[in-house]
Order: sequence, then structure tokens, then C-alpha cells
Amino acid sequence: MPSSSFPLPDPPSSNGPPGLPREARITAALIDLADTLVDDFDPAEFLYRVAEHCMDLLDIGDAGVMLAVPGGPLRLVAASSERVRLVELFELDASEGPCCTAFDQAVPVDHTLNATPSPRWPRFSTRAHRTGYTSVHATPIRLRGDTIGVLNLFRRIPGSLPAADRHLARALADATAISLLQQSTLDQHRTVRAQLEAAMATRTIIEQAKGFLTARHETDPDTAFHRLRAHARHHHLRLVDLARDIVNSTTTLPPPPDTDKTPTPP
Repeated sequence: MPSSSFPLPDPPSSNGPPGLPREARITAALIDLADTLVDDFDPAEFLYRVAEHCMDLLDIGDAGVMLAVPGGPLRLVAASSERVRLVELFELDASEGPCCTAFDQAVPVDHTLNATPSPRWPRFSTRAHRTGYTSVHATPIRLRGDTIGVLNLFRRIPGSLPAADRHLARALADATAISLLQQSTLDQHRTVRAQLEAAMATRTIIEQAKGFLTARHETDPDTAFHRLRAHARHHHLRLVDLARDIVNSTTTLPPPPDTDKTPTPP
């Protein structure tokens, strides 16, 4: 049942040292996104970092990344929270919304959400507003002359995305496209299509692992995913490899501290 109040803002991003000036964080983010020329490049982890950098640098409440193989439909490959993931999946299923228009027309799209459904995207605007979002900015990810995806930026405070943030979103989208292209040149047998298909395929495995951890440890999907990523980083594992091992029951994550309770004696 929809609520009349908006959800609490997300906590500050943990990207980079606390208190680092915004200009320095922008530089660090662009350098991080450019660092893809490695043998063990993990496209899934890379795209989640794109969403994290958007959260850290832009005045937004949530971010999503969608990609499409040439000639194929848009698919969600990374999201900053379970809340926005469900809205993005609804948008794709309804085939309407700012991201679809930004992708089809290769132009940025701003859209304000309010209690009155938008005639342009009635189902999407109703769902997004009920979830607590006040506006959406969709920036196409372009690779040379082709549009390969969209950055979707959701706000939960009044007002559209500031102009400076729109320009920075464009830069992050360009950096994402360039990084995917330069990584694909490491091997002449690997193509942009293969990179995008790999990123989309890993998303399915990661969602399965997230659902497994959510059910096993009786936690929420966001907490399950953050623990999955933290374990992969701590043990220097590829996110998709860890997710696959969890789904196949060859790896088990310990329960979070608050679920490891000692039974109360009768």
C-alpha cells in the first residue's frame, strides 16, 4: 500500500576516503572506471562500481545501469538498491519510461514524478512515485555512434537533477562506454557484444545467489548483496565466481552476526 511519506535518504557512499573534496572524488572515479585493462576484468563488478560512483558523486537517491547487446532489448545489469531494481524491472516490463526513451532516441531525459500519473508514461510514473521517487534523469551510454545502454538516476528530494550533475552523469556514461570498449580490445576474439552478454548473464547468477542468501540468513536482499560483494572483495574473488559457488553450494557464507543467536535456555 503506497505511503504518503518518502523513504529515508540512503547513507553516504563509502567510496573513497571520507571528507575527500568532490573534485578529487570525481578524478578518482574516472581513473577507477578507466582501469579495465586487466586479465581478470569482472564486468559485473565494474558495472556495480559505475552505479556506486553515481551515488557518491551525484545528488541522487538511487542509480541503475541498463545495457543492450546490438539489436537486443535493454536489460538491467546493476542497481544501487533492491528498491530501484524493482522499479527498473517494472519499467522494462512495461516498455515505458525515461530510460526507454533515452535509449531509443539517444538523448538525455528528465522527468518529474508527482501524484498525478504522467500521460506519457502512466504506469511507470505511478510505480516510481509510489516507491518514493520525485524525479528521474536518464543518460544514454553511447559507444561511437551506437547507444548501448542508459544510466538511470533517481531522486527522492524535490527538484530535478542539477545542471552540473547532468554534465557529470554524461561524463560517467562516456567513461563507462570507453572502458567497455578498451577492455574488449585486450583479445581480438572478444567483442563488445560478448562483453555485454557476459555482464547480463552474470546478473542472473548474482541475483540467484542474493536470493539464496536472503532466504538462508533471513535478511533483506540489499544486505545479502552487500555481504556478497564484501566477501568477494575481502577474498579477492570475482563476484560472479563467488555467486556461482554459492548457488552450487560449494561455498557457504557465514551468517551475519545479528543472525547468529544462541538459543535462550528454557
